[in-house]
Amino acid sequence: MKNKSKRYLLLILFLASLSIFISGCGEKSVVEGVTSDIRLDGEEVVYNMQMKMDSLEDYSFTMYVNSSSRGQNPEIYEVVWKKPDLMKMILLGPDNDTKIIMVSDGDFQWIYSSESETVFKAETSDDFDGLKLFEPDVYAGFLNGFVLSGRSPSLLGTENIDGESVYLLELTPSENNESLQWKSRIWVDSENRMLLGYELYGSKGNVYLDMKIRDLKLNTGIPDSEFEFNIPNGAQVKVLEPEDFKNEPEKMTLEEAKQLTDFEILIPEYLPEGYEFNYSTVSSGIDRPYSTFLHSGFSIFAEYPREKVTLVYTNGEDEIRIVESISEQSLPETQDFESEGAPVPVNNKSGTISSVFGGNMKALAWQDGELEITIFSSLDKGELLNIAESFS
Repeated sequence: MKNKSKRYLLLILFLASLSIFISGCGEKSVVEGVTSDIRLDGEEVVYNMQMKMDSLEDYSFTMYVNSSSRGQNPEIYEVVWKKPDLMKMILLGPDNDTKIIMVSDGDFQWIYSSESETVFKAETSDDFDGLKLFEPDVYAGFLNGFVLSGRSPSLLGTENIDGESVYLLELTPSENNESLQWKSRIWVDSENRMLLGYELYGSKGNVYLDMKIRDLKLNTGIPDSEFEFNIPNGAQVKVLEPEDFKNEPEKMTLEEAKQLTDFEILIPEYLPEGYEFNYSTVSSGIDRPYSTFLHSGFSIFAEYPREKVTLVYTNGEDEIRIVESISEQSLPETQDFESEGAPVPVNNKSGTISSVFGGNMKALAWQDGELEITIFSSLDKGELLNIAESFS
């Protein structure tokens, strides 16, 4: 499966927004150590957080990310941002060694990985038609795209953290997002209205993902020189052109796809009435480096081939996409699917079903040996399981 640490970075980079400004305090009562403010509700807190976000000219913070699947040492993200599109983020490993550097300097975007000593460079110009390596506003992307997306907030009260009053909110999946089973909590500074903490809970109520923001500084007048990128000694630079962003795999028949892959492509024996095979595509970490980089959790930096086959079945405008991928690196025997969605059994193996891409789209994913299989469709859960359990 994808490297978990790299998956968290993608979540933080490509998801969307939140921030804060709340006026006044009402009567308070204390219940089990949590002070409850009866005049506010969760919707008001979230709304005013977003209002505050719009007022930010720059920010910097250090974020500590941990999960139940790793040891005690957290990953550390050092983030600096300045309106409109200047950003620098450094990902440090558990031993404080630099893993990834990402910079947006206004003219170019850069991503460097110390694992492969590779730098991706892309120009930010009209020629790219708005295409980006990543969204510079990390804070906004993380909050709206990951923390709040598909969830309804409720204010539990306030807590005291390091001498500061902090709002505590619980986020529950909304009724129209039935595939999002996990709840979460956030801690919001009641004075400057910024996010200070986040916890994602698994299906058994355990904390799966924990995030803390510290050393937060707002609107301090960060100079543009802070966002200069210096290419590390010995690093290989890959300059991306507009076609690298728009490159689409070639559509082909199933027989053609079988000839281009080194693993056996699994075919479902069941499909809902009206669906027929349309086409397939094949890609890998070698022949389409940037496309694979975007969609496989930074696996391109590991410099190993990762084959991926996509089978597309259509019924009018409706689609079923089945993605099968394999890596030459050894994969874990088990996967904690609670980070991705609701756990479900698939052919006596652990799987997960999640909401994706907004709307009613779902992804049913599981692993069979070294092969990862994901079904994307707007079909209901029962039909997705019927397809999955028909694989020979």
